[in-house]
Amino acid sequence: MWLSSLIVLNRNIPLPSLKKISLTQFRNFDFQSFQFNAKVTGITGLNGAGKTNLLDAIYYLCYTKSYFQGREINNVKYDTTGFRIEGEFENETIVCKWKEGKKSIEHDGIVYEKVTEHIGKYSSVMIAPDDIELINDGSELRRKFMDGLLSQSDSNYLEYLLLYQKILIQRNAYLKQTATPNISHDLLDVYDEQLAQYGSYLIQERKRLSLQLPHWVQEYYGILSNDAERVGLIYKNNAEPEDIKEALHKSRRRDLEYKRTLVGPHTDDWHFQIGDNPMKAHASQGQKKSFLISLKLAHIKWLELLNKRPFLLLDDIFEKLDRKRLLKLFEMLEQFKLSQIFLTHTSEADLLETLQQFYKDIQIIKL
Repeated sequence: MWLSSLIVLNRNIPLPSLKKISLTQFRNFDFQSFQFNAKVTGITGLNGAGKTNLLDAIYYLCYTKSYFQGREINNVKYDTTGFRIEGEFENETIVCKWKEGKKSIEHDGIVYEKVTEHIGKYSSVMIAPDDIELINDGSELRRKFMDGLLSQSDSNYLEYLLLYQKILIQRNAYLKQTATPNISHDLLDVYDEQLAQYGSYLIQERKRLSLQLPHWVQEYYGILSNDAERVGLIYKNNAEPEDIKEALHKSRRRDLEYKRTLVGPHTDDWHFQIGDNPMKAHASQGQKKSFLISLKLAHIKWLELLNKRPFLLLDDIFEKLDRKRLLKLFEMLEQFKLSQIFLTHTSEADLLETLQQFYKDIQIIKL
C-alpha cells in the first residue's frame, strides 16, 4: 500500500516529464502504480519497503537495464517468471518487459527492433551508496560507467561498442581453441581489422571525454567539499586510435599464449587520483564521497551540453552524507537543468525539512 501527498504544487512550474510508472512483478512489487505530479518526489518508507527498487525502475525506463542488478532474472519478483515496467511520459508511453529470457521495449505500443534504438531518448543519473565501488573495484566498472556516459551522447559510440564486444568474444574464442601459435592465422587478421575499425572510434571518443570531464569534477569537488586538494581522472589506454591494428599484431604471440586479447579499449582504465596518489588508497571516506558526487554532477553537465534534461535519482544520500555536504549538494543542484528529482529516505520529516529549504514543488510517496 502506498500514499502520495502533494506538499506544495506551483502551477507555474512545467509539468514533470514522467507522469506515472506502473510495476508488475518487478522486485518486491506485485502490481503497483505511482503518479508523479511535482518537480521533486521524495520516496519514504522502512528499509526493505522498495524505495531503491522504485528508483531503479525509473532508471530502467531510461536505459533498459537495472542500475543495481547485472542479471535480469534478479529483477523478477520471487516465484514469478517475468516483469513489466510501464512509464507514462508527457507525450508518450514506454513499456519494458522481460519474461523467461526475452526482453522487449515498446514505444506507444510499437516494439523496437533493437533495444539500442531507445537509448538516448531519456536520461537519468543515479547517485547511490554502491557508487563507492567505482573507486574500490576493478577497471571494468569504471569502463562501464564511462561507456554509459558516452553512449547517451553518441548512438555511433554505442553501436561501435557492441560491435567491438561481439568481435572480441569471437576472437577470444578462436584464441582459446587454437593450440599452435606459430602457424598463420588468417582469421585473426580479419578480427584485427574489425577491432581496429571499431576500437579506434571508442578510444578517440574516450580521449575527447577525458579532456573535459576532469575540469568539471575538480570544480564541483572544490565547491562540495570546500577542499583545495587536487583530484583527477586520468584515462589510461594501451593503444592509440591509429595504432590498434599494429598493437594487436605485435601482441598476437602473447594473445595465443594467454588465450585472450591483451590489448585494445577493453583493457583501458580511468585512474581516480587525489593529489598525485591513487584515490582508493589515499583518500578519506569523505573525500571519496565528494569525488563520486562531483563525478555524477559532471555527468549531468555533460548531458546538459547535449540539450538533455535528465532525471536525478538520489538513493539513501541522507544516510551517507553528512549534513554539511548534503545541504551543499542541494545548493549546487540549483544550477542544473533537471527534468525531475527522485530521492529516498526513511524519515519523511527529515526529508521535508531539507527539501523545503530549496524547493516549492514537492511530492511525498510513502511505501
